Amino acid sequence: MSKTEQPQGNFKMNLNFRRNGNDKAPPITGTISAPEQPDVAYAFSAFEQIDKSGEPYWIGPVDMNRSMRQALNTQPQRGEHFVAIRENGFKLFKTLRDGSPNPAYAELTEEEQAHEDSKPAFWASWTRSPDEPQIRASAWERDANRYGPWASGNTQYPMTKEEVAALKVGKPDAKTLNAAEYKPQPRRTRDDDHSRA
Repeated sequence: MSKTEQPQGNFKMNLNFRRNGNDKAPPITGTISAPEQPDVAYAFSAFEQIDKSGEPYWIGPVDMNRSMRQALNTQPQRGEHFVAIRENGFKLFKTLRDGSPNPAYAELTEEEQAHEDSKPAFWASWTRSPDEPQIRASAWERDANRYGPWASGNTQYPMTKEEVAALKVGKPDAKTLNAAEYKPQPRRTRDDDHSRA
């Protein structure tokens, strides 16, 4: 089954060309849409962070406001509606982060290089409200436009084997596909059993 058979939204990220040396401005801005409403784009901005292993990632809020009145009368909820972006750690890039050629990439055969080039450059996740499932995104780098480098791709819901099988038989409705994932309760361990004296 190809990924294009699954419902898809859109994902686009740009360098923030309006940053102009302002270190407090987000380096990445863009838009993201849900698979069930691909034409309804929400703006986001993402700030660079460094994880425990020293790798960079970008995280920031998704603006859910659809009107000026809504924006003026609502407060964002902490832990809701944010996007997190990382480089694809499973891709061998043609160049290193500083732009110099990647010697490991140069050692690949043409077929292997084509395979690496076909992989997305970035992975992202959109955490929404507690009642809505997380959305995943992938983006490929595109040729620079007048605003500079950018990347775009699609969003999808992570799907279980059962959901993929349902798509093969016939497309279920969006409500079925977008239902929250079942989260099993953690197993009790011997240390958790306080009933024993």
